[in-house]
Amino acid sequence: MCVYNLTYRASSDIYLYMTALTKKKALLAVGILNPNPERVRSDLFDGDFFDPQDRAQVKYEMLRAHSVEGDPVTDVCWQFGFSRESFYQIQQAFKKEGFSSFLPRKRGRKGPVKLKDEVLRFALQKRKENPDIDPGQLAALIREDYGIEIHRTTVMRQMKKKRRSSAERPKGRLLGRKRSGTRDL
Repeated sequence: MCVYNLTYRASSDIYLYMTALTKKKALLAVGILNPNPERVRSDLFDGDFFDPQDRAQVKYEMLRAHSVEGDPVTDVCWQFGFSRESFYQIQQAFKKEGFSSFLPRKRGRKGPVKLKDEVLRFALQKRKENPDIDPGQLAALIREDYGIEIHRTTVMRQMKKKRRSSAERPKGRLLGRKRSGTRDL
């Protein structure tokens, strides 16, 4: 009987280890493996049901503890291993997107950002009217007039590019025709 219990216990430990390893691989593949599960101090994660390695679950329980239980933000941040800044970002994303906000997304720009000719002309006109206008102010004006979120650096780069291309283009002659007196070398 003693041998049976030892064998059974060992096999169940191996089974639990294998499922934990499989779950960890699955969480990693999906992108929600918590990089710091040791920071999760909430009593909810002491049992078998909640997993501190599941970052989506930790985020949800953190928001629930604050919203439903009424725990202060600083307490829930300490209990669940997040900064206050992260808490507010997670909360805002959850209000906007719901549960899908817990899943990872591709970071960074979603595609090339270019100003359309109309918007670029608008920015150049504003710069002409007020040469001291800041690119950040131009970006704000573009956002107000066209509803386009654009970074000030993008505005600055596009304006420089436009000025360079118009400065390089020779005026008063047709492209593709050679000037008299020039030869191919």
